[in-house]
Amino acid sequence: MSQLFDKVNLDLKEAMKNKDEERLSAIRMMKSKILYVNARGELSEAEIIKILTKYAKEVKESIEEAKKVGRAEDAAKSEKELQIVAEYLPKQLSSDEIKKAVEESIKELGVSSVKDMGNVMKAVLAKYPGTDGKVVNQFVREILK
Repeated sequence: MSQLFDKVNLDLKEAMKNKDEERLSAIRMMKSKILYVNARGELSEAEIIKILTKYAKEVKESIEEAKKVGRAEDAAKSEKELQIVAEYLPKQLSSDEIKKAVEESIKELGVSSVKDMGNVMKAVLAKYPGTDGKVVNQFVREILK
């Protein structure tokens, strides 16, 4: 099993002991998402990070929707949940760091046309799991034009 999955399980037990309902709920949901993909939780770190990143994105979308319809209380609850999920994700790169990573990958791969965009994206996302693919895509297109 991965260390990240073990951390989720340990933190789940800790939240139960401390009777921290918000944290317990968020960690249970994360564990549920992981176990939905693999019933034994036997996934690599990268796969778990991908699952948790997708979950964080869903929570962000629910925050936006709650704010649109004027449900500030629900948005605040979801923001706390997002903070908990973010604890398990790798540090997000800034735009400048992503652009630098894209430039490095382009040099390493010797890519010169937009046709090889998939290879560059794959290299960057493999090197920096949890990075927003849309931002990487945007920089790759910008640089290769």
